[in-house]
Amino acid sequence: MTKRVNPAKASIVENLKNLLSQSKSVAIVDYKGLKVSQATQLRNLVKKAGGQVVIAKNTLFKIASGKSDLDLSGANAFVFAISDEITPLKAVADFAKKNQLPVFKSGFYGDRVLTAAEITDLSGTPDAKTSASKLVYILNWNIIKLVRTLKEVSLKHV
Repeated sequence: MTKRVNPAKASIVENLKNLLSQSKSVAIVDYKGLKVSQATQLRNLVKKAGGQVVIAKNTLFKIASGKSDLDLSGANAFVFAISDEITPLKAVADFAKKNQLPVFKSGFYGDRVLTAAEITDLSGTPDAKTSASKLVYILNWNIIKLVRTLKEVSLKHV
């Protein structure tokens, strides 16, 4: 079912479609109760994390996404994760924790619609850079420990 879009709103729908095509994941966030300063801070945090926050009419977002099974009730902000799937969502989750705000309502990753719990879990996933550096540290730890022990033994026997 395709809804007809008012020509004045068609550019908004096209902009949303463009963002959706560029995004690796999208989260729908409840922004009710956010002060203007908090909304600005959230936008800046998401932008630094490689994403974009857009506030648009729920109906226009539904038309642009083509997904009918999203929770679009109430006041929503749409977080588009453009650079990677996780970092912008992590920025939103951290912001919500610090400000004691409700966070994710739903979202999607690829073609799959995610529940609030699933999108929250996705935001908690460590990013690839963090995981790789932790792995390197863990793998090197035993070698570092061995070198330190051998150094201490050699100093005692001199």
